[in-house]
This record gives sequence, structure tokens and C-alpha cells, in this order.
Amino acid sequence: MKILGLYKNSQVFKIALAIAIVVVCYIASMFYSQMKKLDSTVELIANSNQTQLELEKLLSVISNYDTSLRSYIITKEDAYIEDRFLSRGKIEESITKLKLLTANDSIRNNDIGKLKKLIDLRFKLFRRTLLLAQSNNATPEAINAMLLESSKVTESMKSFVTKIIFSESTKTEFQNNNHQFELQDSIITAFLLVILSLLILLLSFQKMNVDIDELKKANDQLKLLNESYNTAEMTAGFGHWMVNVETSMYTFSDNLYRLMGVEPNAFEPNIENTIKYIHPDDLAYVTKIHTDSLVNHQSTSMVFRFLTPSGDIKYIMGVGSFTTNGSGELVKIGVNYDITSQYKKTLELEENNKELKYINTELEAFNNIVSHDLQEPLRKIQMFISRLEEKELNLLSQQGKDYFSKIRLTANRMQTLLMDLVNYSRTIKGDKVFVETNLNKVIEEILQDLSSNIEDKNASIEIRNLPTIKAIPFQVKQLFINLISNSLKYSKEDIAPKISITSNKITDKEKQNYKIANKKDYYKIVISDNGIGFKQEYADKVFLLFKRLETNPKYSGTGLGLAICSRIVENHNGFMKVKSKPNAGAKFYIFIPKVELL
Repeated sequence: MKILGLYKNSQVFKIALAIAIVVVCYIASMFYSQMKKLDSTVELIANSNQTQLELEKLLSVISNYDTSLRSYIITKEDAYIEDRFLSRGKIEESITKLKLLTANDSIRNNDIGKLKKLIDLRFKLFRRTLLLAQSNNATPEAINAMLLESSKVTESMKSFVTKIIFSESTKTEFQNNNHQFELQDSIITAFLLVILSLLILLLSFQKMNVDIDELKKANDQLKLLNESYNTAEMTAGFGHWMVNVETSMYTFSDNLYRLMGVEPNAFEPNIENTIKYIHPDDLAYVTKIHTDSLVNHQSTSMVFRFLTPSGDIKYIMGVGSFTTNGSGELVKIGVNYDITSQYKKTLELEENNKELKYINTELEAFNNIVSHDLQEPLRKIQMFISRLEEKELNLLSQQGKDYFSKIRLTANRMQTLLMDLVNYSRTIKGDKVFVETNLNKVIEEILQDLSSNIEDKNASIEIRNLPTIKAIPFQVKQLFINLISNSLKYSKEDIAPKISITSNKITDKEKQNYKIANKKDYYKIVISDNGIGFKQEYADKVFLLFKRLETNPKYSGTGLGLAICSRIVENHNGFMKVKSKPNAGAKFYIFIPKVELL
């Protein structure tokens, strides 16, 4: 599979093909060199054979000349020596050829020079012997002596020529052997060259087939991608377009036509046909921005409307930017988004915001009424109740005293409710300015504020390892006031309240249950008590507005305390959890993010 992967890799195949071509070129150069050597060897063998032939011709001519001379001496007939000048010419011609044949072999060329001297010497002896034979004073002894000397020179010359012929024959045999060896090498080289060439052709053909298959797959994937892109455009409600700045040629996607309320390719893509579908009120604005951008090559972003043939109005967000295509030409590519639903929702949201601002104004007015206008008559009622209790209470009957007590309790509960409503509205409306807040100091201030209540209950409060956090100071103080007051209020009658406020590490189970990404990103503060508790099934309901689990009249309350606590923690981007059992107390867990998460 790895080899197949490398084979499909174009870069690897190019490198392999380049190496194969280099090898083929190298083998081809070797084959060419071997062919040159073969040509040279053939030429050497031919020269050597021609040299031997010319030497044998020389020997033949000289032998014939020697025989003719002896025949003339014996018979005295001139016919034997008539061709002596012709024979001399043949010898000169052979010597010239031998000089040319051995021109590249200095040693052999020198041997030919020595042979020419021997031939010249032999012809001098021929001439002297002939002159002696033609003389009337020549004695047989003198002629025999001259013939004997000539024979010695002839034998010496024949021996020299035979030596040269033998050397040339040995050389020819050596060259023939080399020729055979080089011929075999050439055949092997030619075979390798043919095999490698065929292999390269086969590999190239196979790679071409693989590339064609890959190209088909790529085309199929491209078609699928185009179909997917068209589907995505239809689903997401956008269409794209492109214009070649140099040729002014436009292309539109199918869904861009649909955004204009027509079928794909309903008209030729150009600006003249497109402006028919732009809302008349937006036409000048759109065309100006687009045409200016084609001149200054600046990106564009605008909101305009399409007016479809059916009369529907579509709000469009159009963006465009410039780039270059594969030919280096400048093109502008744009995308048009159908933001009709978002635009309508934005309008609806703006209306809701206006209404919300009005409601907030009314809420603020209500808060002022609660904090001032309602509290003032309530304070007067409480003041008159106090005066009646001091001066007129003894004048009332027992039933009147009971009614009077209920009036006082109801007025006090009304005041508590108004104060809780003010506190809750402050958690919603108040400014969220986060500052470094030392929780230990905050708890100390709260304990001083609640000191009388703590002494009445004989409560013990433990504080350990509380951090300094980024918080809204007055809200954090209100948070712990409500939680501590809640623990004091719902304590057991015969057992002194024990309240613990600590900072603990987040456990892996809590991280998983509460979907905390990083345990180090949060503070965990635990407030636990040994009060009356409640059933765990009500854990989520205790943080609801005006929700009271305990209906016993001795536990007064408005049902806003824990709702205020939950709201304060949410203002700090945190969350609260509670665990409790009846008669086993309760544990409130506060998870507040550290500075970098606020």
C-alpha cells in the first residue's frame, strides 16, 4: 500500500521518471561509446587486413622480379625483364598505401620505412646483377656471388615482412576478440536500453491511466462538491457571483438567480440585467458603490433589497472583494446573503427593546414607589401601631389584642417584602462594576451587622480559606447576608446553629455533573448549617421568586431571599447548587468564575 501511495504521488513519480531518464541517457551514451569503439575496431581490423594484403603483394612482386631476373640470366631473353619498371611502380603504389594504412601507428609506419629501404637496396642489387649479366666480361663466379648476395637481402626482406605480417595477424586476432567482446557488451547494453525504455513507457502509460482515473474521481468529486455547494447555498440562503474586471464578464451561481425570484440561467449574467431586480429606491446606491469599486478596487459591503417578479421584497447583505484568477487577471468575487428573516427579527427586536426600555422605566418608577412612596405610609402605620401599643393596648380586649398583634406582624412582613423587592430590583437594575473584594472582610462586616441575631440564637460561625475575588461589593454582601440570615432563621429550636463558610476545591464529580471545562477557572464557596433542612427534590424550587417551602408561621419570610442570592451569583456569571435533607441541615454551593472569565 505504501508503494502504491508513492506511485500515486506525482512528485515521487516525477523524481523516479527523471532518475530513469538519466539512467537511460547514461546507458544510451554507453551504447553510443560502444558503437564508436566497434567502428574503431572494425576500422583497425580492416586496416590490419589491408596492411597484410599489401605486404603479401610486395613479397609477390619481389619474388616475381627475382624469378624473372634469374630466368633472364639463364636464357638471355629480354622478355623476362621487360616489365621491371611496371613492377617497380606497383611496389611504390603498395608502399604509399602502407604508409597511409599505418599513419596512426608510428611503430608500424617506421617498419614500413625500413621495408622501403630494404626494397630499395634489393632493387640496387637487381640493377647491378642485371648489368653484370649483360656485361661480356662477367664470369659465372661473379654472377653467382651477386645472386647469392641478392638472395640474402631477399631473404632478410621476406623475414622482415613475414614478421610484420605475423604482428599484424596477432593484432587482427586481438582486435577480433575485442570486437566480439564489445559486440556482446553492445548487445547487452542495447537490450538493457530497450528494456528500460519499454519499462519507462509502461510506467508512464500506467501512471497516465492512474492520473486519468484520479482526474475522473476528482471531476466526480468536483461535481459532487458543486452540487453540495449549490445545496448549501439554497439551504443557507446565499448566492455568489464573479466579475472579471479586465473582460467585464460576469458569472452567477444558480441560487443567486433564485434570490432574484427567477430560475437559474434565466438571463445572461451582467449588471444591466441584474438592476431590473434591485429595488428602485436602492438602485442608485448599489450601482454607484459597485461601479466605484471596479475602478478603485476596494472591497464592498452593503445592504439592499431585491424586488422579485412576484412582488416579494428580499433584504440582501452583499459583500465583495478582489483577487486574481489563474491567468493573473483581476476579478471581483461577491456573496449575496438573504437576510430578510434576520432583518425582520432585528426590527422586531428593536421594537421589543423599545418596549423593554419602557418596561424598565416603569420598573424603575415602581422601585421608586416601593422604596419611597409605599414605605412612607407603611412607616406611619408602624409608628401609629407603636403608639397604640404603648398607650392603648391595655384598653383592648384579649381578642382585640390578638387582632392588634396580627396587624403589627402583617405590617412588619409588608416592610420586609418591600425591602426584598427593592433588593431584588437592585440586582437586576444595578450597575455591574467588578472590583477586588476580600470575602473575609465582607463576612466580618456581616457578622457585626447580624451580631444581635447571632447572640440571640447562640450561633457559632466558622470562616475558612475565603478568597479575594472580582465582584460587585454590595451584591456579594447582600448574598452572604441572605444566606447567613436564612441559616439562622431555619435553625432547630433546641440546638444552637452552626454555620460554616469555606472555600473548597472542585471535585471531578462536580466538574462532570456541572459541565465545568476547567476546575481551576472557578471558586467554590460552601455555606453549610445544621438547621431543619428540606427534601432534596425541592432543591431547584428554593431559588424561585416568592417560593417558600416552609409554611409554619414561626418562620417568617417573603420567598425572595434565595431568589436574590441566585440572581446575584448569575450577575457574576456563576451558578448556585444546594444539597439538603430534612433535619440534617443544608449546604449551599456557590461557583463563581475567576477574573479571566468575568
